Amino acid sequence: MRPEFARQAEELPHINMTPMVDVVLCLLVFFMVATRLYDWDESEFRVQVPQVAAAAPLTEAPEDLVLTILGPGRVEMLGQTLGLVTLTAELKAARQRYADQAVQIRGDASLSYQDVADVLSACEQAGIANVRLRVRPREDRGSLSSAPN
Repeated sequence: MRPEFARQAEELPHINMTPMVDVVLCLLVFFMVATRLYDWDESEFRVQVPQVAAAAPLTEAPEDLVLTILGPGRVEMLGQTLGLVTLTAELKAARQRYADQAVQIRGDASLSYQDVADVLSACEQAGIANVRLRVRPREDRGSLSSAPN
């Protein structure tokens, strides 16, 4: 064998890592700069927002109103005890302030179904469609299956 062929057979291929390291570092810098752009607050940009006649204000949705049924015809809302007529008026006012006002109804488990139906009717008269009944899970899970029909 000739000596130059022997030298070529003994040499292993060599991969130059410098270009790959350069590309990785450039990508790293690019992504570090790009993610910084997402931290800017909207107020940092000076823009003149267009005006329209029927625009609703950009406000957050109010919290759900929690109605606690105390007894027949008596409901507690925001620390006040109200009758059904007053409750309907308050709910109408809340709906005028925010069209998608939500209501949560809670009460003692021993209340009659009529008491709950009266409050649901007041919500319907006020035009409130987002109504939820607050409940909690049973402590004895087997009692539901053993209840008589």
